[in-house]
Amino acid sequence: MMWADEIRKTNELISQGQFDKALAMAQTFVNAHPTLAPAHHLMGKIWLLKKNNGKALEFAQRAHDLDKASVQAATLLAEVYVELNFPEFALPLLKTAERQLPDDAALNFVLGRCYMLMEKGHAALPHLEKAVAVTVREPSVTDARITLAECLAAIGRPKDANAVLDGIGESDPAHHAALTLRGQTVGKPVSEWLVTSLTALTRSDDPEVRSSAWLALGRCHDVEGRHDDAFACWTRSREILGVQRYNRDATTRITHQTRGFYAKQLLDAAAPFGDNGSSPIFVVGMPRSGTTLTTQVISAHSTCVNIGETNRFMNYDQMFRKDFWRESGHREILQGAKGGLLRNIAQEYNRLFDIYAEGSKRRVVEKTPFNFEHLGFIRLIFPKARFIHCRRHPADNFVSAFQHSMNRSHDYSYRQDTYVERYLAHEELMRYWKQCFPDQIFELRYEDMVADQEGMSRKLIAFCGLPWEESCLNFHEQKSTVRTFSQAQVRQPVYSSSVERWRRYEKNLGPLFANLSQHNYDYAKSVI
Repeated sequence: MMWADEIRKTNELISQGQFDKALAMAQTFVNAHPTLAPAHHLMGKIWLLKKNNGKALEFAQRAHDLDKASVQAATLLAEVYVELNFPEFALPLLKTAERQLPDDAALNFVLGRCYMLMEKGHAALPHLEKAVAVTVREPSVTDARITLAECLAAIGRPKDANAVLDGIGESDPAHHAALTLRGQTVGKPVSEWLVTSLTALTRSDDPEVRSSAWLALGRCHDVEGRHDDAFACWTRSREILGVQRYNRDATTRITHQTRGFYAKQLLDAAAPFGDNGSSPIFVVGMPRSGTTLTTQVISAHSTCVNIGETNRFMNYDQMFRKDFWRESGHREILQGAKGGLLRNIAQEYNRLFDIYAEGSKRRVVEKTPFNFEHLGFIRLIFPKARFIHCRRHPADNFVSAFQHSMNRSHDYSYRQDTYVERYLAHEELMRYWKQCFPDQIFELRYEDMVADQEGMSRKLIAFCGLPWEESCLNFHEQKSTVRTFSQAQVRQPVYSSSVERWRRYEKNLGPLFANLSQHNYDYAKSVI
């Protein structure tokens, strides 16, 4: 095959990180061989490495269409779907490919990532172990060991996770990721070696690496009781990246638009035309407010299944509003609803839920925290849904968010003033939803759950319309995957050390309390 040499040369450029040169060579290759699947596969692979998922999807899909029997093509297309957070499209491709090449390292790595995305760590584990076990690692699986360590930690095996990380040497490309992961999950005693290594990483040329290293170093100080040093490290980390995505005016505008679009009259009038045959449970609130704990309590019930954070309602809600954002929009929605519009949308989500629940007919519990922005859309299509609103003292909530490496879309948490703005905007919107459908929202304060676990758990389960089961008190014993930074806590009984934890850093929290005072906000007296 004459083109095999072209593929080899392009892959050499990829391995050297020369993606632009590789892309130019691959484009020439595609132009010369427009019906050759490996040519399109190569283009898709490079675009994926360049973080252009749209282009990657275009070429990966073309490669798969040209050669549906190719494991390589199916794996790449599935990997793009995983990057786009569409595991339900990736999984069938991967399962089919697995029947052909069950031991393929790249395939098993993507399959492991797919299961992790679905919060199915026990299903992911054997595939990640296969990916790591290969002698010669291809570029596509070089970070499989990090994912394996994350998986082991998520299913409650931290010692095994650390053993994997210990095997990643200084010359390894994944070394910095291994160090920061160790730092983020470290317990007492903290080794001098880890502190020294993380300190060296804070001098990296890469701002992302520097930021992650400062966060992990802060965790090391915090564990040892040096809370001022910890806060200083977290501050350095946040200053490196800065608040770039959050915009106060945009948040205010979106909040007002949301209230205007999802008027109570619309929600009430459309209720008979949504999916009234199912009542999924949605756990919402600010990140780090107790959503993971709450979800674990509910999903410990024998009739419920935790499907984790699907992150699916934001985009659909935005498209829905765009389609009907005009003076006649509400009238058109109701006309469409009578013709099955809302039930059809709900059916799409039910199919998604079924895939996440692996065919289980149990009641789904979805816990994307920021779904609080989309409760109007969810209530429109699922009129009998139940919503759990998790609340936590803003100082504790901020400190927890400030010290953890969350998605960059949450960069409002990098500064105290912007955090207060986002926190209060969230409460304003939840207050509106409570006015619209009060009987469907249960307000759960983290502090109340800690003070009276059984009493609050019983109220929570009753609100969901479920009979009480003792397993809901022993949620920490269930076999589950916890991918958030709460993974250590939810594997223990409810504990009180996270209540008023902010007092350790009180002298550093002046801007936060000053901003709360300017808004006359008192958490203890506030009501949603």
